[in-house]
Amino acid sequence: MLSLITVLCSIFTFTVFPIAASAATQATYYVSPTGSDSNPGTLAAPFQTITKARDAVRIINSNMTGDIYIYLRGGNYSITSTVTFGPQDSGTNGYRIYYQAYPGETPVLNGATKVTGWTQHSGNIYKAALNRPTKLRNLYVNDQRASMTSKTVTARGGYGTYSVTAGQASWAWTSGSKSDGVQYNTSDVPAIASNKDDLEIVNGTTWNENIVCTRDVITSGSNRVLLLQQPYGAIAQTPGWGAAFSASGTHTIYNAYEFLNSPGQFYFNKTTKTLYYYIRPGENMATADVEAPVVEKLIDIAGTSTTNRVKNITFQGITFENTDYSLVNVAGSHGKSTCQAAQAFIAFYNDNWHNTKYDLVDTLPGMINVSSSDYINFIRNTVKHSGNDGITMVNDVINSSLIGNYITDITSSGITVGHPQHVYIGDGGNHAKYAPGVEGVCKNNTINNNLLYNISTSHGFGGMCRYHGLLCGYHQNNE
Repeated sequence: MLSLITVLCSIFTFTVFPIAASAATQATYYVSPTGSDSNPGTLAAPFQTITKARDAVRIINSNMTGDIYIYLRGGNYSITSTVTFGPQDSGTNGYRIYYQAYPGETPVLNGATKVTGWTQHSGNIYKAALNRPTKLRNLYVNDQRASMTSKTVTARGGYGTYSVTAGQASWAWTSGSKSDGVQYNTSDVPAIASNKDDLEIVNGTTWNENIVCTRDVITSGSNRVLLLQQPYGAIAQTPGWGAAFSASGTHTIYNAYEFLNSPGQFYFNKTTKTLYYYIRPGENMATADVEAPVVEKLIDIAGTSTTNRVKNITFQGITFENTDYSLVNVAGSHGKSTCQAAQAFIAFYNDNWHNTKYDLVDTLPGMINVSSSDYINFIRNTVKHSGNDGITMVNDVINSSLIGNYITDITSSGITVGHPQHVYIGDGGNHAKYAPGVEGVCKNNTINNNLLYNISTSHGFGGMCRYHGLLCGYHQNNE
């Protein structure tokens, strides 16, 4: 019988494969935050970006005669778009490409922009300009996660009806009707003044926490109504076994300026492009390091099939930090809902997700993402302050290693291995994510001696993995 097994633990060890070493060196490049991509990449004249070093490697790696080393000097590397690695970036002829810290130094790949120019707004609330057009869900202040503003209230039931007809769109797998909004007492929820589509509602169940986002706030009689973004608002109401979002019970509403009243909270007004922050005791905003993330993924390593993988790359001694996450996007609506584990529903279906052969769910992005890859190693790195997962190896990752990494302050799962759909390799449903020749079980990997600390930290994700989301593994079990 084929079954889905979720393994959750702080150390997850497969068969150990020794990391090969080679005495031959074909080339060495250097990168520094103070360098220039017009430089030749020498120690005296380093590149400035890791992408420039990657592109330099592409010129010489098709027929390697030795290992290639890229040394990253210490300092902050601002990552404004995901750094990608494909098959053309592989080590060849049995040699490897190493991206590693210069001895004794700490390079930081930072997915955020630093916010400066803070002034006192009112009491302990400070403000600064932040030029971005979209909602900000994560903020990191003095190397600590800040929290979106929030208020816990009692929901008074659904409002209106949102109906789905099977086949009306790619996400409409069955027909049905769900609540189009949620009602609250006007005394509990104020008339939100601006950016009403930035609000989020979270409810907790035995199995998970659901996030639904709003499109508007209206007043109906004596009730305040939060209208949901659709269709994800309806999708979040479909999971069975008591895991669905409910329009009654205890809710926590996030991300309104009106709720800004506690140390460590923030609110970003995307209309005025103003960031507000309620300082913690002892914080000085004149010297504070405030990082607002601009990317969801720092690194994406992806081949194209089981016969065209990315191969033979090592990342060592690097700090990866500060990412955001805009939630699952279905037809322009956002949210996150599932029954359990580090995954989310992506379509409207009935309450039994098992019937879809797990096509109904997808994994979440990570700060570091690896797929269709062979012999990719992450050794003694630091991965911290992620808006989603930490390190993901979701499809066809083989002979690879995660050894001695420190993974901390991760919103969701620290390490995710495999995909729920892998329980039916080659026998998926009608909406399988991976085509034949692309889908592959992750196997022969080593995950050893990693320290996972403070995982599943943020709202709506704490219950995502049934046993605290330290590490999720999906694989095939043949019995």
